[in-house]
Amino acid sequence: MKKASALAFRVICLGFSALLLVMTLFTHIRLVRTQSRIGELEEAITRAENEQIQLQIKTASALDLSELERRAVQELGMRRPEPGQIVEIEYLG
Repeated sequence: MKKASALAFRVICLGFSALLLVMTLFTHIRLVRTQSRIGELEEAITRAENEQIQLQIKTASALDLSELERRAVQELGMRRPEPGQIVEIEYLG
């Protein structure tokens, strides 16, 4: 009877060890997948930040109002409207 209970104990311990090993393996696989996804997301963030900087530079250079006014007056022959030419439109959108 002692041999049977010792054998049962060994089988239970072996089964439990195998279960822990399988759980550890699945956890490790999930960890590797998560780390890979984190790397992809960090790369996407870096690309987005670089694009944002480029767009900010383009926006800042495109909105130079004094340069815009100079080009409008000198290159296109435009001039500022007279006070009587200005009509205000109310937008109710």
